[in-house]
Amino acid sequence: MTISAALKSISNYPIPSSVIDNVADEAGIADTTQTATKEIRKSSDFKRATAYVYRFLADAPNITQGGISYTFSEDERSRFSKRAAAILDELGEGDQADIQCGYMGEEF
Repeated sequence: MTISAALKSISNYPIPSSVIDNVADEAGIADTTQTATKEIRKSSDFKRATAYVYRFLADAPNITQGGISYTFSEDERSRFSKRAAAILDELGEGDQADIQCGYMGEEF
């Protein structure tokens, strides 16, 4: 599995490839086509990218795609935010990490 696929697999929500590329780049991962080895998944950069994906999911719009609706309750959004914060706290970054990874269109 590639790094890109590993990050997308965090949720069934159709996270656009552009979001994955953006969060990976901001987290320090240059090549998302690399295999997501055990070592990579344990790295600070991958953990940071994971936190950024959780941040995206916390604010992702509810959508319908291909007849399937993807919606998050406020409780789920809160859990995504808390997961992101916990990962960043573990990395010693807390709320210092600021990334713009909002919804970017329909390219999946």
